[in-house]
Parts: sequence; structure tokens; C-alpha cells
Amino acid sequence: MKKWLRIAMISLFTVFLAIPIACTKQETTKTVRVAEVTRSIFYAPQYVALARGFFKEEGLNVELTTTWGGDKTMTTLLSGGADIALVGSETSIYVYSQGTSDPVINFAQLTQTFKQVDNTLTDLFFSTR
Repeated sequence: MKKWLRIAMISLFTVFLAIPIACTKQETTKTVRVAEVTRSIFYAPQYVALARGFFKEEGLNVELTTTWGGDKTMTTLLSGGADIALVGSETSIYVYSQGTSDPVINFAQLTQTFKQVDNTLTDLFFSTR
């Protein structure tokens, strides 16, 4: 019986030592390379998040590159120079139509105008209050 009690106590002690070690925060930062087609007001939330360190707080090191053109942005993405490309959907459609074995996936897009930005700017600069 003493043997089982000793094994139980050692196991319990080991668990109590392992829990604080397992709960410590790992200080790892993941680098994400983002290529944007141009500097634009549409990306303003991203610029604010970068400037205020919101990505760093979440463990992300965002490397932002402006490639100045949809074709250059897509080339950067396809050649492995970027992980994410902020570019119009027509560029990925063009790549798909060329019969690529690894097509680009669009996961969000803005079309024509972005009314939220338009309304916000109108409220900020032309408020009647």
C-alpha cells in the first residue's frame, strides 16, 4: 500500500510542476509578408493596426510591401515573395485562365465603391453638427 501511495504522490507532484511550465506564454512571432498593389484609403485599418502594434500584440510580424501594379503583386505572390496579396480579383482570374496547377484563392474583395469609407469621410469632413 505504501508503494502505491508513494507512486501517487510522485505523480501528483509531477503534475503540479508540469502545469505552470505548460501554461507559460510562448514568445514566438510569425512573420507574414503582405504585398499591396498600391497605397490606398481602403487599407487604412491595416495601416492603423501596423502603426499601433496590434499585429505584434497578436504575435504577428507583418512585412508590408507596395508592388505598384496588379501584375507585379501577383508575380510577387506566385514567386513566393509574399504570403498575402492585396490585389483585384481580375488578376487571380487571369492566372486561373492560364491553367495554373496552383490557382490563387480570393477570400474577400471590394467592388466599385466602399460605401462605409465614403460615408465616414462625409461624416468627418461635411458634418452639419
